[in-house]
Amino acid sequence: MAHAVEPDFQVPDLSNKEIIDKIMYPVETPITLKEKLLFLFFGIAMLWGAWEFWQQTQRGLGVTGLNVPVYWGWYIVTFVFWIGVAHAGTLISGILRLSGAEWKSSVTRVSEVITLFTLPMAAAFPFIHVGRNGIVFFMLPYPNFRHLWPDFRSPLMWDFCAISTYTIGTLVFVYSTLVPDLGILRTRVTGWKRTLYTILSWGWRGTQAEWKRAKEAAALCSVLILPVVFSVHTIVGMDFAMQKTPAWHETIFGPYFVIGALYAGVASAVITMALLRWTLPFKDIIQTIHFDYMGRIFLCIDLAWNYMLFNDFMPHFYAHDANVMNWFKDWLFGHYAPMFWIMFCTNFIIPTCCLIFKGFRRSPLGMFFLACGVTLGMYIERVLIVVEGAETYNGLVRNVHMYFPSVTELSVIFATFCFVFAGIMAFIRIFPIIPIWEMLETKSRQRVETIAGKKLVFFKWGE
Repeated sequence: MAHAVEPDFQVPDLSNKEIIDKIMYPVETPITLKEKLLFLFFGIAMLWGAWEFWQQTQRGLGVTGLNVPVYWGWYIVTFVFWIGVAHAGTLISGILRLSGAEWKSSVTRVSEVITLFTLPMAAAFPFIHVGRNGIVFFMLPYPNFRHLWPDFRSPLMWDFCAISTYTIGTLVFVYSTLVPDLGILRTRVTGWKRTLYTILSWGWRGTQAEWKRAKEAAALCSVLILPVVFSVHTIVGMDFAMQKTPAWHETIFGPYFVIGALYAGVASAVITMALLRWTLPFKDIIQTIHFDYMGRIFLCIDLAWNYMLFNDFMPHFYAHDANVMNWFKDWLFGHYAPMFWIMFCTNFIIPTCCLIFKGFRRSPLGMFFLACGVTLGMYIERVLIVVEGAETYNGLVRNVHMYFPSVTELSVIFATFCFVFAGIMAFIRIFPIIPIWEMLETKSRQRVETIAGKKLVFFKWGE
């Protein structure tokens, strides 16, 4: 049997060797001077961030901009942001694999690698923010000789369980789909990379039984990781919803945070795809049709996110609760109005007006800048929820001590961004960023026919 798809998508009209050569280009070519300078810059920024964090551990949280009543600042904002971006990988990859989308090969591992490096940074922020870092082990669920157990009612406890589960699941997911590529490519590389590929491929020989297990593992991970993805950011939303602060005590925060995470995650995937297309010989691998399909997903999530946003606002507006109305007015007309309207434009008006056009969706440059705007807007949204929600709660100190992040906070946060960028760049230079075996498998099932003067692309069932 075979099924027809839109003639827009076709596997590159290249031989198997040409496809492998293109995908392996960043692995087999030497690092350029620009990349070395970028790595140097990222390394210096990370060292500076580590130094500022060390100063924070010695002097306390007084070096930050935190005050009464803003006990959670940009550290927690960035924690929520990185958790959201991490949803790019496993959810997009899992859904595309389960749905049998033939164009998935150019997107799945790109998204998974984003998750691989953003999750550790998200996990680091509870440790960074806790203040007394020496007692962070109390977040670990273990019995000890003093018969003291962690407080399972604490959101820190929930975050630890959720992030650790998500991290382990992501590692298994990425590794299970990487093993066939490493087994295929270990003879192409030399030196330490060949040794690394040989060890990590676990003696892959490409037998029928091994291919069967590899595909079953990818399908099983796709199924198991989806509920974890939804639970992780639901728990992050509950970190706020379980508090009595009016701006946080929202029953809609669970699904609202999940949709927001998917929005930021898809944006990060689009940005990475555009950069790969521009900096590597991937124009045949990452085609404009991939941006078109991602744009359709983008538009659906855009509308869902704005549906959640209005559902968060409208009940409070009709109820006119005094505490919540203060928060509402500050968003629209107060100190945070410029940030709110930037967020509203970059997250709703501009994406909705642009993504409805097929021509725009097929423009890598347009999609890149749109995704950058959404990423900025989603970070601003977290600032408005975390910081502004706390500032407008207590009437006694409201607008007396405005919160501004200190140099220490900005340095540590910027260091985490540099870690993510450097990690993704290093992965691209060590491992194939496109799953070669999936690309070749899809190509082997592709059939192109001309029926009644119309070109149709068929893919035999097989995966």
